[in-house]
Amino acid sequence: MDTETYRKHIEKDILDIIEKLILARKMNATRAKEIAQYILDSLKPHMDLESVYNVVKHFDEHFPELISVVLEVESDHEEQIKKIVGDRVAVLIRQNKITEANDLLEQTLKK
Repeated sequence: MDTETYRKHIEKDILDIIEKLILARKMNATRAKEIAQYILDSLKPHMDLESVYNVVKHFDEHFPELISVVLEVESDHEEQIKKIVGDRVAVLIRQNKITEANDLLEQTLKK
């Protein structure tokens, strides 16, 4: 999924949450508008993936209603990191650079 598609997916998830809460009468129109405006101001078209992650990870600080979106994006981000590191470690191992592969894994685990 490219970054624009991913950003739109996040926006749709947020709209779904807003709609669900409004229909359940757990959110009023003013709060919905606040959230929508914040999202539009924060998530800009053509952001790179790391920028999207850095913006989204703070949504629940302002709007606890969005915790599920934040958790999903954090999970996606972790999976991407695992894949990148795993691919790099595999290359290092094939090159018989075991120490470098181990160092990379240790650095990753510390972060």
